[in-house]
Amino acid sequence: MRIVLVEPQHPGNIGAVARAMANFGLNDLAMVKGCELADESYARSKSGRPVLEKSKRYSTIEEAIADCDIAIGTSGIRPEGDKRWFRAPQDVKKINEIIADREKPALLFGRENHGLYREELALCEATITIPTNSNYPILNLSHAVGIVLYEVKRDEKIKSLKKQKSVSQEEFERLVDRIMDLLENSSYPQRRLNRSRTTLRRLVSRGNPNVGEYENLMGIFKAIKEGKR
Repeated sequence: MRIVLVEPQHPGNIGAVARAMANFGLNDLAMVKGCELADESYARSKSGRPVLEKSKRYSTIEEAIADCDIAIGTSGIRPEGDKRWFRAPQDVKKINEIIADREKPALLFGRENHGLYREELALCEATITIPTNSNYPILNLSHAVGIVLYEVKRDEKIKSLKKQKSVSQEEFERLVDRIMDLLENSSYPQRRLNRSRTTLRRLVSRGNPNVGEYENLMGIFKAIKEGKR
């Protein structure tokens, strides 16, 4: 996927876009005219610096999307009437349907102040929009890029941490016994011990501690019982 910034106006925003791209694993950044890269661009790019370093600059949108198989424009304005043909935007959530089976889609983002012009949107096969406050619809450039890329990536499976084994019933009872042992040897009223054991068992059961948490808790209560070093 190629991100195309059309006449970006602020060097810092380009760096922030590069950072967002790196966050989502993209590295193909193109610019059509606009401001040049500056120190602020690199300062705001963070881990996206390699994206900036390999970015390309073009004179026209046609050149920037020449080797892409679909161009998708972005618009914060939802028009009515005769202009609608140029800007009939679909919800950003439809992005994956739009790019399905495409090998190299291009996402076009316009100027910070005016977005993409009508004739530029006419070069795109589809247009998407992000639901925003109608009184203040235009997002910061890098925020818009980040939201769209999130929608592109949201269906990808995230590798989760391996779930640790839950404690056995024997270990569960051992933990409760260790806590109760502390209570029995404290100033806690004897008449409340049985009820407190029941409450404690329910609390620990609801927490469903795994083996690592169990060992940590056992160590904590052992240290409390042994007192100061």
